[in-house]
Amino acid sequence: MGNERRARATCEILQGVSFHVSYEGNIMDEARRSIIAACRRAWERGLLSGFNGNVSLRLGEECLITGAGAAKGYLLAEEIVAARVADADGLGPAPPPPRRPSSELGMHLALYRARPDIAAIVHTHPSRLLALSLRVTERDFLRLPLFEAETLRAGLAFVPALQPGTDTLALAVADAAAPPEIRAIWMQRHGLVCLGGTLTQALALAEELEHLAAVQLGMRER
Repeated sequence: MGNERRARATCEILQGVSFHVSYEGNIMDEARRSIIAACRRAWERGLLSGFNGNVSLRLGEECLITGAGAAKGYLLAEEIVAARVADADGLGPAPPPPRRPSSELGMHLALYRARPDIAAIVHTHPSRLLALSLRVTERDFLRLPLFEAETLRAGLAFVPALQPGTDTLALAVADAAAPPEIRAIWMQRHGLVCLGGTLTQALALAEELEHLAAVQLGMRER
């Protein structure tokens, strides 16, 4: 793909990312800045804390993903790792980068291969959703007499408790996300994965689901 075509495709992927990104200059640098902004926003809203969670953005045949052990609220550009979507581990034949990618890289790659319509993945450990998952069954999870809840649940899939960072979990999540109407996956005893055409879409969905969890927890305390 020529530089002009690649720039146009990348701008389409990043369109709607409301993180004050300028599309002038190096595309990868701009994508890194958008990931940093998304992680900061997720951290400020309590969707990420400490070193947990991971965020990625697809750019054609490659993707950028947060590195292992990176504090998302204070993420640096050098803590974001490039990977190839088509490769088994995403790193290809080249030597390992100075920073290793998130241990959940395999899950991100499996999702991008299963869902070519998405360009952004946000995996969070939201406290209210986690608390709710420990108090209700999957059947009752986010089941509320609200139109919003019905709509969001229709796009939510569930995966049983599987060891984080494993191929087993990666494949299970990709299988659960295969139907095009699925926009989020709840991993039991683990956390939430949201998919989107942009980082804004994926992150906003995580915020909406966390909001519904707060509503349901509030109802149960009455």
